Amino acid sequence: MTAEAPPFEPERDHPGTRTRALLGLIVIGASVALALGQLAIPDLGSFVTQNLLPAPRRKLMLGLLAGSFLLSAAAIAWIWRRSAAGLATARLDRLARLGAPLALAAAVPGLFAMNPWSEGLTLAISLGAFALAIEPLWRLHFGAYRPGAQRADSASDSSTLAEARRRRWCAVIVGVAVAGYVAYMIFFTLRQHARFNTYNWDLGQLDNEFYNALHGHPFRCTPLFREPNNWVELRDHATFSVYALLPLYALHPAASTLLVLQCLLLGLGAIPLYRFAARRLSPPLAVLVTLSYLVYPPMHGAQFFDFHFQPVAAAFILAAIDAFDAKRMRLFWVFFVIALGCREDVSIGFAILGLFLVVAGYRTREGAVVAAVSAVYFVALRFFIMPAVGAWGFSDIYKDLIPAGESGFGPVVKTLLTNPLYTLRTLLTPEKLRYALQIVAPLAFLPVRRRWLAVWLIPGAILTLLTTGYGPTLDIGYHYGADFVPYVFPAVVLALAALGGATAAGMATDTTAAPTAGTTAGTTEGTSRRRAAAATLVLASFIATASWGAIPPRRVFHSSYGVISFAPPTAQERRRLQALDAAMRLVPKKAILAASDRELSHVSNRIECWNLAVGTQGADYALYTKIDPIPPDRAAVANAQAAGWVTVYDSPEIGLLKRPGL
Repeated sequence: MTAEAPPFEPERDHPGTRTRALLGLIVIGASVALALGQLAIPDLGSFVTQNLLPAPRRKLMLGLLAGSFLLSAAAIAWIWRRSAAGLATARLDRLARLGAPLALAAAVPGLFAMNPWSEGLTLAISLGAFALAIEPLWRLHFGAYRPGAQRADSASDSSTLAEARRRRWCAVIVGVAVAGYVAYMIFFTLRQHARFNTYNWDLGQLDNEFYNALHGHPFRCTPLFREPNNWVELRDHATFSVYALLPLYALHPAASTLLVLQCLLLGLGAIPLYRFAARRLSPPLAVLVTLSYLVYPPMHGAQFFDFHFQPVAAAFILAAIDAFDAKRMRLFWVFFVIALGCREDVSIGFAILGLFLVVAGYRTREGAVVAAVSAVYFVALRFFIMPAVGAWGFSDIYKDLIPAGESGFGPVVKTLLTNPLYTLRTLLTPEKLRYALQIVAPLAFLPVRRRWLAVWLIPGAILTLLTTGYGPTLDIGYHYGADFVPYVFPAVVLALAALGGATAAGMATDTTAAPTAGTTAGTTEGTSRRRAAAATLVLASFIATASWGAIPPRRVFHSSYGVISFAPPTAQERRRLQALDAAMRLVPKKAILAASDRELSHVSNRIECWNLAVGTQGADYALYTKIDPIPPDRAAVANAQAAGWVTVYDSPEIGLLKRPGL
C-alpha cells in the first residue's frame, strides 16, 4: 500500500512528531469519551457548577476514560500496521491534526448546561477561554488539508462562471436568512406585546412621541412629560429620525408598527454587512459572518425589549459603512444623516470612525469631514441645544464619574480627561467583565485581535462600560448592546481579512478592485488561519446564542425586566386584551388618559396619554390593570377612588375610572 506524504510533514518519522501525534490522539479520544459520558448525566448543570455526581456515575466516567485509552491504542495500532514503511507517523500526525478541535469536546456539554443568567460571569469566562483555546486547534485542523483541498478564499481560484454562481447562491442564503429572522422576530415580538410584556418604559413613550409628531407636536412625549409644550423630550434624546420613519408609522399609527419596523430594520442590517464582507472575504465566509450577526445575543435582547433607537441606528450605521466602503457617497450621506438623527450619541461612533479613516490614511478628506460633522453635531446638541430645553435626565448613569458638587454630562468629560486612573478603576468590576465578554466572546475576540480594530469598540464602551451604578447598560437583555453591533461586525470582517493575509488594514483598501490571491487569500497558512478564526466564530456564536439568545424559542430567555415566554397568550391574557378594547371604546380620543404600566403601550397612540404611576391629577380617565399591578399604579388607583373617581368599566382584568364631574 502506498500513500503520499502530507504536505505539512517534511520529516515522515521524526520521534517528536510521533510523540505529539500519539498524545494528541489519546487526548482526543479521552475528551470525546468525557463528552459522551456527560450527556448521560441527568443534572449536568449541578455536575459542572457544584461537582455533584453520584459515585457510580463517576466510576462510569472513569471507566469511559480507560476505555477511550484502549480504543485509541487499538486505532493507532491498526493505522500503524496498515501504513507503508515510514508513513505511519505522518498518517497519525495528520489524523491528530484533523481531529485536533475534538480535544476540547469535553468542555462543550458543560457550556450548554450552565444557567446562562445566574451563572453569567462563569459562562462568559468559560466561553471566552474555550474560543481562545480552540482556534489554534482549528488551525491545526485546516493546516492538515491536502493541497487540492486547501483552496484559497478568492475569486482567482475558480472560473468566473463558478464564482458568479457561488456568489449568487450565497446571496440567496443571506436573503432567506434575513427573511426568516424578520418573520421570526415580528411573530414573537408581537406575541410579547399581546401578552402584555411591553411597557410604558419605553414602547409606550416612543409610540406617543411618534403619534404626537404625526399630529404636529414635535418631541412631545406625554407619558414622560406632562407639559403641554413641544420639544420637551429633546432634553433627554435628540431623536430627529422619528420623521424619517414617520411615513411608515403613519400607515398604521400604533406601537405594534414600531415593533415591526425594528425587526425589519435589524434584519435588513445583515444585507449591508454581507456586502461589506463579500468585498474582502469569500462569499461563504461572508455568509458565516452575516449569520453570526443574525444570531448575536445582544441584538436579541434589544429586539425583545420594546422599541428603541439604538437598534434602529445600528441598521442605518451598517448601511452607511457599506455605502462609504463602496464609494457611493450620496447614499452614504443619506444613511449618515438618518443614523445621526436617531440619537445624539450616535455621533460619537461616527466621529471615531472618521478619525480612524484619517489615522489609517485612507480617504482622509472624507474621514475628516465625517469626524468634524459628527463632533460638531454632538457638542452642539449635548452642551448647548439640549441643556437649553431642560436638565438631562440620564446623567445619573455616569454618577460615579461626576465630581462632587457638579451635574450634567460636562463633568463626566472632565473626569475622563483629567483622571484616567480613576476612570479605569470604575471599569474593573465583575459585572463589566461579564458584559464585555458577552460582547466579544461570541465573536471569537476578532474585534480585539488587531490593535487598530479595538478602536471600533470605543463607541459602545463609552455608552455602556463607562456607566456606573446602572444595571441595564451592562445587561445584554436590554437595548444598549445594540451600540456595539454596527461596529463590531465590520471589525470582525476586517480581522478575518487581515488573518488571511490582506495587505491593508480594514477600510483602507481599494474595494473597487477585484481581489487577487496575494491581497485577499494570502498564503496557504493565511487561508488556514482565516478558516480557523471563522470556524471559531461560528462555534462561539452558536454556543452564545444557545445560551443567551432568542433563537430558537426556549423556556429561559431574559430580556429587560424579566423572562420572556414564547408560548401563545393565555386565556386570561386574551380576556385582558378584550377588556382593554372594551374599556377604550368608552374613552374619547381627545380625553387625557392615564394608563398603567403594561397597558400604556397598547393605548399610547393618542395626543395625551399619561403614566398612571405618577398620579391621576389633571387626567380625565384612568385605565388600570388588576393583574399584578406595579405598586405606584396601585397607589394611584386607590387615591383616585378615594377622591371620588367614578368606575365606568370594570372586569376581572381591567378597570376604567372617570374624573368626577366630567
